[in-house]
Amino acid sequence: MPTVCRLLRLPADGGTALIAAPGNLAQSVESARIHSDVYRYWHAIQYLLAQHRPTAPASHWLTLGHELSAGTADIPAARVLLPGEVGPLDSVLREVEPDDLIPHYDADAMDRAGIYPRSWIVWEETFDPLGQVLEHYSFLQSFVRQCADAGDALLLLFEFVDDGSDD
Repeated sequence: MPTVCRLLRLPADGGTALIAAPGNLAQSVESARIHSDVYRYWHAIQYLLAQHRPTAPASHWLTLGHELSAGTADIPAARVLLPGEVGPLDSVLREVEPDDLIPHYDADAMDRAGIYPRSWIVWEETFDPLGQVLEHYSFLQSFVRQCADAGDALLLLFEFVDDGSDD
């Protein structure tokens, strides 16, 4: 089962309330009506952004904002980014087109670096993992832009999804 990263849009005051009461995470997830995801490509997106723009907030987008839950070796902590944190992320993502990340893709280097799910070389034998990463990066760009334009918070929620695959 892969670990996926869900993206949920919350009203600004909902993000602030969640930071004050992280125990309400499940309720906030239930009530979120606008969402997307970057499936299991979240770590690869961060890796490629870090290669392309190492000092930009986008290079560590998975650790921005406020931690809401305890992470484990398999599931990163849930995080919420308030509108003031979503804006700078959006600014960088608007500047970095999916094609800008292509030169930084190296399946062997990603496997050696432990980039989840650590099966990039194997995947290249059966499908185009880079194409999937770039497609999901465009989903991230679009969703962050929507949150920024609306002045909303962004919730990152990681979870296992039973899709019949091993990773």
